[in-house]
Amino acid sequence: MRQGHGQGRGRIGHPFWQAPHRPLFALAGLWALVAPLVWLVPDGIATDPVGWHLHELMFGMAGAAVGGYLLTALPAWTGRGPVPARLTLALTALWIAGRLAFRLSDMLPPTAVAAATSAYFAVLGAYILRALLQCRLWSRLWVVAAMCGLLLADLLIVSGAAAVQGRVGLCGVLLFALLISAIGGRAVPAFTRHWLERRTDPTGFRDGRWLGRLGIGALMAGAAATVLDANAAAGGLLVLSGTLQFLRTAGWRSLGTLRYPALLLFHLAWLWLPAGLLLVGLALLFPQTLVPSAALHALTMGAMGTMMLAIMSRAAMVRQDDRLVLSPTLAAAFALVWLSVPIRIAAGSVAMEPLMPMRLASLFWIAGWALFLCSHLRSLRRPVPRPVLSAHRRAAQ
Repeated sequence: MRQGHGQGRGRIGHPFWQAPHRPLFALAGLWALVAPLVWLVPDGIATDPVGWHLHELMFGMAGAAVGGYLLTALPAWTGRGPVPARLTLALTALWIAGRLAFRLSDMLPPTAVAAATSAYFAVLGAYILRALLQCRLWSRLWVVAAMCGLLLADLLIVSGAAAVQGRVGLCGVLLFALLISAIGGRAVPAFTRHWLERRTDPTGFRDGRWLGRLGIGALMAGAAATVLDANAAAGGLLVLSGTLQFLRTAGWRSLGTLRYPALLLFHLAWLWLPAGLLLVGLALLFPQTLVPSAALHALTMGAMGTMMLAIMSRAAMVRQDDRLVLSPTLAAAFALVWLSVPIRIAAGSVAMEPLMPMRLASLFWIAGWALFLCSHLRSLRRPVPRPVLSAHRRAAQ
């Protein structure tokens, strides 16, 4: 890996490409700004604003964020050095190509659009699969399965089959919820336990992992039920999954993290996962009472948006001793994004003109992500710390 870091000539040797989270988190933040603009521009500019918004939120913003996280975490899993800068550059180019192809889908052959939009996930999944197989990390192969699921969902949506797009969109969101359950369900209690052990008495902290496993099982079964268009079964299973995740969270001593704001973000973000599963499940059971499209934003804007922001913000934070310092800018960014979620849910759930609260939620969301981008871009001037997402410090690169 010395050779990769010593390439000082040309763009490939620029520090920007030496850590995959730098370009991919920047793209995720940028696309988080772009995705809600369809609700703010005049009518008629976007031919299918709802479809474009859903696709780009899931596969544009979230796709870049997930890729940045997985490639940042992969060296810790394998015990090897950072991913090659050339791969980071290639994935960035493929991500951009996918966005352009989907935007110009009316002007391009369907096969070209499908190839361009799915290439990012295909290359990302293939690289992770190769690394995991070389290190015989069989327990992490679920990550590759998730990449395959996202690739398949992307292809089905791009295919334009209107009869299945609604179900595929919901399944795609539930797949991201599974990723949050698996990744966040390990990271949040682990960070919390470690911090409590170092700073305070850890007495009273408990993590019912069996509740998490049951919750993931119910979530997987609920996703399968949505594929079969069995809304009643899916709704009941999602309510069960959300309840189990809430019960697990009760032992995490979330109030104790008030003294560590960087960790508090994780707990606030995690709350949207069980809340979103409950709301989506109830909306499937009682669509006449709770609009499913409004409830779905508890998982997209809520669980996906705030958890990704909480993770990505760690890379932009300054380290002080063994703590990550949450700046006022990042705190305001998270608060705006978090508050945009209940406003958006209410916009589709209450008996009022939805356009004004929908635009207000979009403005909160956009302002929050703009603040994150400012902090992220400022952090690019500093050396890349290793590990990227932890408060522990090793030799900077």
